[in-house]
Amino acid sequence: MTSSLPVIAHIADPAIGILQRSAIHHGWHTALVHPHAGEPLPPIADLPALVVLGGPQSAYDIAHFPYLATEMDYLARVHDRRIPLLGICLGSQLLAQALGGRVHPGDSGLEFGFIDVTAETADATDLPLAGRYFSFHSDTAAPPPGARTLARTDRYLQAWQLDTTVAVQFHPEIDAPGITALLALEGPKIAHYGIDVDAFQRQVTPAMTPPLAGERLLDSWFDTLPPGAGAKGSTRVAAPLDQPRLG
Repeated sequence: MTSSLPVIAHIADPAIGILQRSAIHHGWHTALVHPHAGEPLPPIADLPALVVLGGPQSAYDIAHFPYLATEMDYLARVHDRRIPLLGICLGSQLLAQALGGRVHPGDSGLEFGFIDVTAETADATDLPLAGRYFSFHSDTAAPPPGARTLARTDRYLQAWQLDTTVAVQFHPEIDAPGITALLALEGPKIAHYGIDVDAFQRQVTPAMTPPLAGERLLDSWFDTLPPGAGAKGSTRVAAPLDQPRLG
């Protein structure tokens, strides 16, 4: 038996191969929730922890995505209960805005590709944030009051923490097949920014050769949670890799 970890998605089929494998290794299974499709958010009283994924929406564009207002109110209440929260990309921006920060278009434009993330200080957090990750965003966020900034690149803030809430701008959850599927789906849009999609595709396999920074980070985050019901004696196994889109 495994424990269920709710994962809020903002597209139908997010690419979360690394997150799935890390969850399984720690005795959890991921349970996707789609508020953008009208699915109800899980009862807060039942939450052991929560992951909030990315997506193409903008956290400040409530006029076009009204369900995000409900979601941000929900995230604020989850945070207030000190339930472990992990926000990724759009998820990190929603958390920032929900907790009193501000999301806005980034001054440095699109950040796409493999980025080198540097931890702010060596003892800022128990999570191993430094490393190379896949990134795809143009919005950014000022963290909420009282948050510790944890990691940056030369262009953007990449991670912050407030109590039991951790937010990362990059994508530790997506694996090489997920990136390849994203390029197939979003290639024309990415090329519009002047990026050579074919050349980038050739970087994917070498850049995603284990050990992966995303796997190390997510394993460490799961280690901060109570063990999942199936964690005792578990071994790392491959999760399904049929997720076609980046979340």
